[in-house]
Amino acid sequence: MIRKIYITWVLLIGGVLFAPGLMAQEQINWTDFDYVKNSNNWLSSENAAGLDKLSTEKISFISAYFNKENGDFINYYQSDNSYSFGGLTESFYRLNKVVFYGKMEYSNFSGENMGGSTVLDPYFTPFDIVEFADSTAGKKKMETYHLTGALSFPLSEKLIMGIKTNYKTISYYKIKDLRHTNDIMNLETTAGLTYCLNRIADFGVNYYFRKSTENTRYQAEGNTDQQFNSLISYGSFFGTQENFGTEGITGDDGNNPFVDFIHGATLQIDLFPESNFHFFNELGIKWRNGYFGQKSSVDIQYTEHEAKSFHYKGTFSLERLQSVHQFSVCFDREDLLNYENAYKESTTEGGNTTVVYYGKNQVLDRVLSKASFQYTGYINVTDNNPEWVANAGVSVWRRDQMATFYPYYRKQDVKEVLATASLKKNIIQKNNMYSVSFGGSYGSGSGIEKEDGQFASASENFATLDQYLYREYEFLTAARVSGNIQFRYTKAFAGNYRIYGGVRYSYTKAFDVSYNGDSLGNIALNVGYIF
Repeated sequence: MIRKIYITWVLLIGGVLFAPGLMAQEQINWTDFDYVKNSNNWLSSENAAGLDKLSTEKISFISAYFNKENGDFINYYQSDNSYSFGGLTESFYRLNKVVFYGKMEYSNFSGENMGGSTVLDPYFTPFDIVEFADSTAGKKKMETYHLTGALSFPLSEKLIMGIKTNYKTISYYKIKDLRHTNDIMNLETTAGLTYCLNRIADFGVNYYFRKSTENTRYQAEGNTDQQFNSLISYGSFFGTQENFGTEGITGDDGNNPFVDFIHGATLQIDLFPESNFHFFNELGIKWRNGYFGQKSSVDIQYTEHEAKSFHYKGTFSLERLQSVHQFSVCFDREDLLNYENAYKESTTEGGNTTVVYYGKNQVLDRVLSKASFQYTGYINVTDNNPEWVANAGVSVWRRDQMATFYPYYRKQDVKEVLATASLKKNIIQKNNMYSVSFGGSYGSGSGIEKEDGQFASASENFATLDQYLYREYEFLTAARVSGNIQFRYTKAFAGNYRIYGGVRYSYTKAFDVSYNGDSLGNIALNVGYIF
């Protein structure tokens, strides 16, 4: 059913957004999609009303890609031998005063020797479910469908409204005992307004809503005497051990979903006292709440969580001599608390089982934060196509958390610093464009792997997986250098019609590692059509 709905939307939105681009024009148009999208902060903001700032009438592309990755400098839940392929299309299109944006993507991933976490993203979920034994690692597959649609339209000469919907479904599963099948759904919706004030400032505000679910089912094939154990990690691989059976978090008696609801608002202020200068600001706050388990009187709701997050991005943009220079600062922070419910199951006289809750205990206090500074320069821009693109930046990511299994606790503080730089050159010769880019990065980190303690004396009854703790900490903090090179050839024909093909290779080398390997390589191929 989902695939049929997806294909229907592809045909409908694709026909509306993309078909006009197929009409032949009289001259070559070298407009660069990435430049159009990234050089104006309104187009990448949460507020879809900002689509009205689109600088061209229309531009679209459709592409297919293939990635192959090999190497053992990986995080505890990743693969040392994987590949992925897929297709992507994205479009901006102005119809009179209405601006449309659409994006559709399908991707297919396959990775060998994958174990560790059984959830898709352990940095988002309020706790992790981790396989105890490395011997149970096996192949995992993931299939993703992604659809985004947005539009902006004027309510008056100065007041613009925008609406955006982002829908993604993912099927993620493991093909070796202990098997898990995860069905993920993510739905995001925003509605916003922008207002132009005296031609020196634009103001915007939008409402944000997101619902996400991750249903996970566990099973073992055939008859086996092997016992499968999982760590219910409240944080930093510290928590309780559970044996696979018919009941519990990893039981095969039903689905236990992670459920999240996120509400928030974002404010945008774009100041432009001069026509060639912009100072764009975006400030947002969101509230998150959710749970794990089933919310009913006969099923167990194991945990509840709540969080508040803050986002700020400020960008100075200066246009001068056919060039655009951008200086951006960005800050994100999420404070999350997770609680384990205390409950008991009771059976009524009629034989029905009900769940009675009598309290909850805090098991995680986690703060995730990231700060970054970046410069992007678009040099010698002609017809929305820069001859040079330069990037340089530095980012700091930090996680500070305390996991509690009363009376025991574990604290961790880890910081990762990454510096990056890249340079791209576009060379146009008649109907041909050759694009070459080089990039590199250096990363390292520091912090406290673990600080264990207890609030009161007690006999030990918690569980840990310190081999994964050390492996993750080393992956985040080890000194490493990365380099990449990319080449793309584009052939233009009469009109707004181009085809291209490209190849990119990147390599990472880590130093003084003990729990991980020291290298990772990736090669990516893509072909596409721009119109």
